[in-house]
Amino acid sequence: MRRFALAIALWLVPGLVLAQDWQAEWNRVVAAAKQEGKVVVCMSSSVGRRDFLLKQWKEDYPEIELSLSIAAGSTFVPAIITERNAGRFQWDVFHSGPNSGVTAIRAGLLDPLLPELILPEVKDPAPWGGWEDAFYDRERKYILGLSSDVQTAYYNAKLLAPERVTKLGLKVLLEPDVKGKISWFDPRGTGTGAPFMVLVERVLGRESWRKIMVDQDPTFVSSQGASADAVVRGKAAIAFSGPIEENLREFRKAGLKFDVRDLGHTPETAYLGTDGASLAVFNKRPHPNAARVFVNWIMTKRVATGMAEGSGYDSRRNDVPSLNPASQAIPGAKYVMAQKDENDDLLRELQAELKKLRPQ
Repeated sequence: MRRFALAIALWLVPGLVLAQDWQAEWNRVVAAAKQEGKVVVCMSSSVGRRDFLLKQWKEDYPEIELSLSIAAGSTFVPAIITERNAGRFQWDVFHSGPNSGVTAIRAGLLDPLLPELILPEVKDPAPWGGWEDAFYDRERKYILGLSSDVQTAYYNAKLLAPERVTKLGLKVLLEPDVKGKISWFDPRGTGTGAPFMVLVERVLGRESWRKIMVDQDPTFVSSQGASADAVVRGKAAIAFSGPIEENLREFRKAGLKFDVRDLGHTPETAYLGTDGASLAVFNKRPHPNAARVFVNWIMTKRVATGMAEGSGYDSRRNDVPSLNPASQAIPGAKYVMAQKDENDDLLRELQAELKKLRPQ
């Protein structure tokens, strides 16, 4: 009996030691983060996600200030480079779109993410569908997608019959009566309008892409809100600008009546994205321990659930219930992953050609 008890104890020891190891490391990092007193995070412009993060972080870590700032599109990475050349290192965590993240990698601004993970539930790749799928950079170690959403265009159903849109899909962009009625968050930059060019080119081909960009005379606007406003008010028939519900939220709150619908959720009409909610860590960060606490915290199931509810977009964690199963990716379907680093070369190629076709 004693031998049996001893055998059980020895069998349990490695697991106990591992638990003590990560817990001790976590306690040490949290204590050091409290001494630093601050973590500085850049993020994309999701009001719901921002409000949740600020509220929940303050409840969980009141001793550590969370500074959230909006990453201003194509100007953000050049601004950081300018700051660093002046000897200023201000940023800890990147929490914005993966295309901007790829630009940051190429500028040598990021560290690998996985070495920062401590908590067992966030170090496990299984809830994320495996690191190969969850990371957006080529090396699969810098930029992790936290959300999973099917991104598509949306249209004014009073101007375009839904039956026609369903039948044509993206080919509706080539219809004569759509000419001059496409509102597009300027795809020449790094905002949410850019990845849609990859989708259009992959689905319809380069010649159709050129025809849409030139002959169909889309209007390039400077914000998601401007695209949404054009479609809601009937000035445009179709908008390419990012998450539909996020774009329409303020119009619904204002009580405006409109019939705006998404173009579809198939691989022929949508790409699979991460709602501008990717995660990375800057190198030479001023608050390394607080940054480490933040990335572990935001990747937990509890915070991922709240972030999904706040933003309206599903978590990439497969153990967080879907908010809207109807808008999920079709199981087994092969979607264009327009924000993956593998497609970044194509995006840059399209942007370079577009700048010649449609100079700013």
